[in-house]
Amino acid sequence: MIIAVCGFRGSGKSLFGEVARWMGFPVFEMSEPVLEEMKRRNMPITNAGVREFATEIRKTGGKDVVAKMLCEKIAPAISKDKYVVVIGARSVDEINVFRKLGRTACVALVADEKKRLLRTKRRGKPSDPKDLSGLRWADEIEKKWGLGELVEKCDEKIENNSSLEEFEAKAKAVLGKYGAGNA
Repeated sequence: MIIAVCGFRGSGKSLFGEVARWMGFPVFEMSEPVLEEMKRRNMPITNAGVREFATEIRKTGGKDVVAKMLCEKIAPAISKDKYVVVIGARSVDEINVFRKLGRTACVALVADEKKRLLRTKRRGKPSDPKDLSGLRWADEIEKKWGLGELVEKCDEKIENNSSLEEFEAKAKAVLGKYGAGNA
């Protein structure tokens, strides 16, 4: 089974992935193939750079191109492990690619804009927005990719506006709900 996690920047996707790893799941990031290709081409990893490159490859390869690129990595893990977690799905088209590999559940993480901005500033990834206008710009790009629609259509939604401990408990409960208590 594939447990695909989506959400806008700073919603808690990386933390969900950490919880899943701690529970023993193989975890894959949707950004991996995009960043690998950018590095291969010696492109700078910035908020604008990542989104512009990801938009361009979606224009030329289709809305599901990133999921197809990642499938090469997750297919062997699915055949070996009972469950895998994919962090950072951005569209229904990507989820449909995963469904071709096996049973797939989609989990949306939602959080207030101000909390998301604070989290992105704190973690300091080169691809993260540095201010509210950058966060809103990134959100609009990701909505064009289909993220807003995907969040609405997910099987589960986890609100992440409270404590770290509360979010971790919610993540564990969702992983357990899908029979993933013993990865």
